Amino acid sequence: MRRTHRIVGAVAASLVTSVAGAAAASGSAGAATAATAATAAKSEYQAALKAASAQNVHYVSKANEQGIGLVVVGDTGKTSGAEKLTVKNGSTTETLTVRLVGSTGYLRGNHAALKKVLGLTATQAATYTNKWLSFPTSNSSLAELVSGLRNADVASELQMTGPYRLGGTKMIGGQMARAINGTAATSSGTKVPIILYVSATGTPRPIQEVTNPKKKSASVEGTVTFSNWGEKTDPTAPATSVPLVPLLPAA
Repeated sequence: MRRTHRIVGAVAASLVTSVAGAAAASGSAGAATAATAATAAKSEYQAALKAASAQNVHYVSKANEQGIGLVVVGDTGKTSGAEKLTVKNGSTTETLTVRLVGSTGYLRGNHAALKKVLGLTATQAATYTNKWLSFPTSNSSLAELVSGLRNADVASELQMTGPYRLGGTKMIGGQMARAINGTAATSSGTKVPIILYVSATGTPRPIQEVTNPKKKSASVEGTVTFSNWGEKTDPTAPATSVPLVPLLPAA
């Protein structure tokens, strides 16, 4: 990342007796410092994204958006992964267990999830409750169900936008973590603050990501915690499964 040295030279040359000149120099120095800090923060963030894609990891995600609660617990792998999702909307609880093995996705859900998430009929949902259904990941309408389960997908799950700013350090799960501040867009398009905590020393692997940490907006908030980097995961295909695509409602 580039840093401008011309501003430093301009500030030094403007040290004159004029109050206006001194104020202008001070403003330029402040701008230079801010730009350099933003660059350092963005660089740290990009290094964290690179590190996140390099190893298997365990994650626990908890989020709430407009009163709907979501908990996702999973493990990534190079070509496979697995997770369990629980969605709570009022008195309704939807659960899905998802596996990715190569180019095939597998899922098993309760009655509510099969109806609300997949759009199956009540009869179909009753028939296939807690039974494994399979689908090719090449199916674009279903690929979202297994997004984030490969190591290479983790970086996309951590996307945030600037302005970037490095924050302080704190202990998270027994690890010293440094904060990288940014913003994220909600499903409605509004922006909320987001903090990505990474290892304070060594490779900046993500430790935790917090969306809307001060709860400035009641519409969305969440936390994703990462652990067990480099763990061994080996999800396997279920012994039997039913093809999901023929069961889906016509577009």
